[in-house]
Amino acid sequence: MNDQGYVMSLTSFLLIIPAFLLLIIFINMSVGIISFQEAILASDDVVGVSKDLESQLPKIGQEVIKNKSEEVIESGNPLSNSREVIRDEMQDKIDIWCLKYNKDQINAHCEILGVDNSQDPFQIEIKSRINVQKDEIKHSFNLIQKISLINESFPIMDPLPFLKCKKHGGATIGKDKILYGSSLSKYLKSSGLNNSQAYENATSPLYIKKCPYDPYELHGSTSDLANIKNCIDNGFYHESNDGACFFCRLEGHGVCPHYGFETFILPAPSANITFLNNSSILAISSIDHVIFNETSFGAYYGHLIVYFYDDTHCFHLFLDDSHRKKYGLPPHG
Repeated sequence: MNDQGYVMSLTSFLLIIPAFLLLIIFINMSVGIISFQEAILASDDVVGVSKDLESQLPKIGQEVIKNKSEEVIESGNPLSNSREVIRDEMQDKIDIWCLKYNKDQINAHCEILGVDNSQDPFQIEIKSRINVQKDEIKHSFNLIQKISLINESFPIMDPLPFLKCKKHGGATIGKDKILYGSSLSKYLKSSGLNNSQAYENATSPLYIKKCPYDPYELHGSTSDLANIKNCIDNGFYHESNDGACFFCRLEGHGVCPHYGFETFILPAPSANITFLNNSSILAISSIDHVIFNETSFGAYYGHLIVYFYDDTHCFHLFLDDSHRKKYGLPPHG
């Protein structure tokens, strides 16, 4: 081969090198693009699962709360540690929910760190930690969520009256009310309280519903007491420093150290017309935490107040002056 041939061969070889390098770069870019696209897809999957778990937790919480309240009412047995019981059951349900992501090669885990009271007594607070991973993509974060006790899809019953009256004949469910029959009268009599017969055939709200009259003085803002009648007819509950919280109600406590709620327990309407002019009649105050109070100083009396008369029956409560003031009603006397 002459010198010209060597030069041409060398030139051809040198020309091949850039082409070869470009091919390698192209292959690497293609692999990189594929890897990048896969990473984006994996990241989207991880974020999607994380959001799914986040949205699922309140639904599971409401379901567990509703079921636990119904189980307590049906069995008549209080929970020993309602926060722990609800947390454990939520954990079991979310663990099952996480398993469905395995088919997509996604490792998902949600740990329920705690269940407790919220500043709003009509909500409970759930603390959790979510961990989701697919391939090398990981996402971990802590959550604090509020779960409402008020939901038309998951109406939650108040378990306390059923627990308190169990040994005295038991309360029963009537549509949207708790029917006490003779059980509440017997319960009050066993506690040594006077005029316990005033609560023969009493009723109270079955479902926990927050009263819309805010401030509460609006209950007595009309001369005909139409607001408090509407509140009672709808079975509303009210925030209360003395009322039991939902967790303690599940445990059978009529009062507790937490910020809770209260409702009216209604004596049966009276056909006795003399009730209208006899506000001196006394009975235990018609507030559930007063009636179901476990302390000797917590059970106090109220004077009769008629809030509605339908030409045949007097609809009345027994209220102490403190609760009359809270609800904007006139003091006794």
